[in-house]
Amino acid sequence: MKNKYLSIFSFCLLALSYYTVNAQTKGVKFLELGEKKEPSINKFLTWDSLGKRHQSRPEELDIKFEFHFQNTTKNEIQIKRTFTSCGCTVAKLPKTPWVIKPGQKGSIPITMDVRGKSGTIEKESTIVTDLGNVILTTKVAIGAIRNINKPARKRSKEERAANLKLAVQNRQAIFQNNCVECHVNPTKGKRGRQLYATACGICHDAENRASFVTELRSISKGKDQAYWDQWIRDSKPGTLMPAFAKKHGGPLDDSQIKSLVAYLVRIFPRELKTKQALLKSTNKKESSIK
Repeated sequence: MKNKYLSIFSFCLLALSYYTVNAQTKGVKFLELGEKKEPSINKFLTWDSLGKRHQSRPEELDIKFEFHFQNTTKNEIQIKRTFTSCGCTVAKLPKTPWVIKPGQKGSIPITMDVRGKSGTIEKESTIVTDLGNVILTTKVAIGAIRNINKPARKRSKEERAANLKLAVQNRQAIFQNNCVECHVNPTKGKRGRQLYATACGICHDAENRASFVTELRSISKGKDQAYWDQWIRDSKPGTLMPAFAKKHGGPLDDSQIKSLVAYLVRIFPRELKTKQALLKSTNKKESSIK
């Protein structure tokens, strides 16, 4: 019964955030990454900005934002937790709850992983306080400024065919040579949702996902711990799926694999269910307006 009420509460919290994000972000004045400004925007705490943006270069893969604030009230304010709209974006707190005393200053770092992404990406991070929620928006125009010596291009059909041939010969090739930059380095020190984004999402959630790469959300229902552990740790013979365990030459240690399996079993299906419910509710609302 307790879990049931907790699930209902979590859904309501996510739904409330979903409907209020657009209203809040429409009026956001974005501050450029690196631009400094004294906190002046009151939203429970006083912030330097509620939105920050950046035009990235091709070599930039992890975009690091930082939102500064000050408690200008006469009372303590608790920052209880954070959650983001996507696993590729992570907002970190030094501890939870984080008690901000009157007059105290602080900052919340938010990192956006843009590997495998293109165009303009906008993500929201919800900061949950004891007074209410604050939405911090980060926006990145990927590859907007390019090095003339490294022009942007898409892989040709011939290159894709060559990569596929290489994977057939050695499925672990994705963790070797030039592939390390995108498929190994981003996973270092990551766990749970963030590890999913860097280790799994880069292929399985990619905009130009190859036809032979499974869309994981569509098959996640009913999959247990043993299923995910098998595929992540050892994979299976005769498939193109690489084995991520270090004993096979993969990038993940045992602790990382366990955290990834726990995310896929406990949280991944709930995220999909919540998104589907929110989308259905939104469509009904739009239909009633029409």
